[in-house]
Amino acid sequence: MPWGSASFERLRAEVEASLRGARPPGGVPFFVFVYDPAEEVRCLRRFEAAARAFQGAGFAVQVVYLGHLLARVLQGTLYLGEAGRRAEARDRARLLRELARPEGLPARITAALLDGVEGICEPLRAGSQERCAILLRAGALFPFVHVSQILDALENRTGWTVVVPFPGGRHPERPETLRFLNETDGPYYRARIIG
Repeated sequence: MPWGSASFERLRAEVEASLRGARPPGGVPFFVFVYDPAEEVRCLRRFEAAARAFQGAGFAVQVVYLGHLLARVLQGTLYLGEAGRRAEARDRARLLRELARPEGLPARITAALLDGVEGICEPLRAGSQERCAILLRAGALFPFVHVSQILDALENRTGWTVVVPFPGGRHPERPETLRFLNETDGPYYRARIIG
């Protein structure tokens, strides 16, 4: 699946309309852009350029690199220390389940987004639709945190326009279902899905 230039331009137009106050069809100002994971470098460049263009047009936009956020969140846990290494050596599958449970890393990542993390992102809590957060590198969260978990947890807790490039594709038999990294099927998203 090649890079979808027309889809990307449609996303840009819809995000700009959201920043100007238009409500997206899903009722929340959240956007998911589906792209082939092999296009990660192009995706980063295109979204960074789009963020600069939005800023140049006078919009408040921040780019959040989810891999950096994950590393910062993990710094405050035992998982990066010797205890974490021992737990992984004992039972890696159990450690993965522990990290992926909804009240584990998904909740910590969402809390970090809502409350902000110095040097990584400003708080998304409350705010207005005229502000935009572009959450890049969602693949860095795999297999612990899913985009749907983040968006579900942000709903009704932020008013920001949130854009998430989604590395993956649509399920071949159920196009409303997205496949993160073409590995796992995700549930319904209220976000406007483009691509």
